[in-house]
Amino acid sequence: MLAKITVAEAAQAAAQAPDRARVELIGPFVEAAARVIQQECGEQVQRGQLHRVRSPQTNNEVSALIAITGGVAGLVIYSMTQDAALGFASKMIGEPLSELDALGQSAIAELANMITGQAGIALEKNGFPSDMSPPVLLLGKGSTIATLNLTRLLVPLVVSFGEFTIDIAVKEV
Repeated sequence: MLAKITVAEAAQAAAQAPDRARVELIGPFVEAAARVIQQECGEQVQRGQLHRVRSPQTNNEVSALIAITGGVAGLVIYSMTQDAALGFASKMIGEPLSELDALGQSAIAELANMITGQAGIALEKNGFPSDMSPPVLLLGKGSTIATLNLTRLLVPLVVSFGEFTIDIAVKEV
């Protein structure tokens, strides 16, 4: 998968696509997240209550945004609290972190990249070849993304040290 698109292009394509979420488009992200979190962090994942939101603002203090285009277009945001981000980064690095420094931020971006890469493989197997952008890390709760006035499905995944939320706004094109 090559990063051939911008976040704005992916958001525009998703906004113009039919407004329906299909399990074969959403499932790969949830399944990949559970698998990657278990493999990379040694954490069992429990899925929380799904809900929809339409807001240009992020829900948590740390968010990794990835744009997707191809057979599927849109955005995926992986968000978590600062404490959960420290937990994930510490598990991935193999040592405790007290602050989300450059190494910790890199670990969170890589976690998002691995999840989206595995989801992309599953999407392709389902007949939806796609490209993805490199992750963009947003720090600070309520960060506004100007192109994100899309309805997103929020899928919370709970681990021992917090919640990892997948915000999915992808559609078949």
